[in-house]
Amino acid sequence: MTVGVTRISGTAGPVIDFRAYLAGDLAERSALIQLPSHTWSYGTGAGQANVIYQDSISLADGADTTIDLYASGSLLDIFERALTMETLKFLYIKNTSADATLLVGGGASNDLLLFAATSDIVKIPPGGDSILYNDVAGSGILLTTNKNLKLTHDGTGGSTMAVYVIAMGLDSAPA
Repeated sequence: MTVGVTRISGTAGPVIDFRAYLAGDLAERSALIQLPSHTWSYGTGAGQANVIYQDSISLADGADTTIDLYASGSLLDIFERALTMETLKFLYIKNTSADATLLVGGGASNDLLLFAATSDIVKIPPGGDSILYNDVAGSGILLTTNKNLKLTHDGTGGSTMAVYVIAMGLDSAPA
């Protein structure tokens, strides 16, 4: 018997807090903004998801891989069970390389609907990351056709890069 996920909880949201001082001046100047954090729970409505995928992917110099997020059961969730993600509501990508750029997209007609054209690419610089989320009810990125997340090592630096990916979304019939 397979037991489904019954709870998901957590928050995601950026805080920007920069502080600056002039030489010889004790007064602090700051640029501070705290964007609303997004609280997540289990379900299918606003701020809810019912499947989570997480992986660390190793890419050799110049290599690429494509993750099929819809997967029809060939991708595993965080409990190591087959998942099918029909709607993407949260995506986090981290490039851990110290010297190579991670290229996201540029695959084919089945790329995620993040781009205007199949040749479009987002570049995540060494040590950089990217986060996309949409927690509004009835929203997200439909994955049933445009399901592929292509990741490419740009070929600089000569070393293997680790890429961390977390995707969270909806499956109409979670395990």
